[in-house]
Amino acid sequence: MIFKFGELFCGPGGLGLAAKLTKVNNSSEQFEIKHAWSTDYDKDSCNTYIKNICPDNPKSVIHKDIRKLDYKVLKNISEIDALAFGFPCNDFSVVGEQKGIDGVYGPLYSYGVKALKLFQPMWFLAENVGGLRNANEGKTF
Repeated sequence: MIFKFGELFCGPGGLGLAAKLTKVNNSSEQFEIKHAWSTDYDKDSCNTYIKNICPDNPKSVIHKDIRKLDYKVLKNISEIDALAFGFPCNDFSVVGEQKGIDGVYGPLYSYGVKALKLFQPMWFLAENVGGLRNANEGKTF
């Protein structure tokens, strides 16, 4: 089975590369993850992602602020079976001010939740720091 993989906050492609390199064989079936689309606000990160993950499909990497992105653009590229989002940790990290969802970056996790509701993937991976667990007195998580 091949899982079509979408990624928000893709950065230069750490999760995307891991997904691309993943292949699992059991006695009757092989499982792979193939890039469908990704998005990030940083142009250099998007260019690096394209070079390393999908050089034959550069239009599948959307350079845009997630807060201004119409998810229809992603749906028009491809439906997905899997979703990953490693949203910014600045407001959840114990190194920062720990503002959680009340910070500048904290609310960005909600865009991953929005994508989960819209795309309804078979599975997802949300990556962040341990401080997320206790942010806003445990109400965030």
